[in-house]
Amino acid sequence: MIKEKLSIIGKDIYTVISELVQDTDIINLSKISPDIPCSDKLTQLASKYIMQKSTEYSHPDGLMELREAIATDLENRYGIQVSSQNEITITAGATQAMYTAISSFIGEGDEVVLFEPAFNSYVPAIISNGGRPVFVHRKRPDYAIDWEAVQKLINTRTKLIIVNTPHNPTGAIFTQEDIAQLKKITNGTKINVISDEIFEHMVFDDNKHVSVLSNEQLAERCVVISSFGISFNVPGWKIGYCVASEKVMAKIRKNQQFQINTVNTPLQYALADYLNESVDYNTIREQFEDKRDFVNNLLKDSRFEIVPSKGTFYQLLDYSKISDEKDTEFARRIMDEYGVALFPLSVFYHDSIDNKILGFSFARDEKVLSKAAKQLLKI
Repeated sequence: MIKEKLSIIGKDIYTVISELVQDTDIINLSKISPDIPCSDKLTQLASKYIMQKSTEYSHPDGLMELREAIATDLENRYGIQVSSQNEITITAGATQAMYTAISSFIGEGDEVVLFEPAFNSYVPAIISNGGRPVFVHRKRPDYAIDWEAVQKLINTRTKLIIVNTPHNPTGAIFTQEDIAQLKKITNGTKINVISDEIFEHMVFDDNKHVSVLSNEQLAERCVVISSFGISFNVPGWKIGYCVASEKVMAKIRKNQQFQINTVNTPLQYALADYLNESVDYNTIREQFEDKRDFVNNLLKDSRFEIVPSKGTFYQLLDYSKISDEKDTEFARRIMDEYGVALFPLSVFYHDSIDNKILGFSFARDEKVLSKAAKQLLKI
């Protein structure tokens, strides 16, 4: 049944590009895992607990020590008080958290509003649960949300709105006005909200991360998803978490216990200790902001127009003054003729809208970024 539901869904763009560049000298700037290693301290903690705790299952809702550390961390950073017992659940990464949350709210014929360009895991999860995705294009050039367009789409079948801040892959970020508009639209409805906030620690240029949890009324109906893989450069660990009100979380936990049962125990202990020793989130932000500035400075004299990125580790490039080719074709030509792999933005739209935009990850070693920029300057 699931195979039939997802018959129209192909491989994601990152997998496609990775397969194309395999065993070649092409510089892959679409690679989604960072070149930056995790801290020595976290590696040591992981090694310690692999030796000590590998024979244990953790609680289906997550290790209590880690949930308590997250609750303390949220209060310290945002002044948000959440219950580690009832309002935080550890997940096997953000993608699983997203799927579990969607499957907890969506049934046959239910509608889900989401904003394009959209990360590639949202739509398959909606479709496989019988839902219908309803798309709203973000407004160029800054990829802001058109809340008037959202309001016109809301009806009795609307069960869920999915937001993403900082936005992958445009780098757009939520403002207090976005929070106010989302609150206005959902007020008096039974609509739930999922907020993908895995890049919360990568917000640049003195901007601040604005979480959906910051509004008490929205917090009652929302699920916020975050990821240790993104925050601490350990994507291979596949550990994340979600935060929701007790009522909403009860639905998620009911599904999660049968979808994954439990999450890696030793690494949860390691993350709990690491959080309790206080994490320098400013250093994380500065590290990626410096990389963004570094590569943008290299490309400032190129023929590409650099689209401002306020967050994440992605950068978009407008090539409309260079070529009329489709973004998929231009990306392939750059790969073949200049040896650099960029991703076409059209693949993040259900209707493959082509605005002549390519993108890349700047979470790479500076030598790699320099080599790639040298090639892109030849275009």
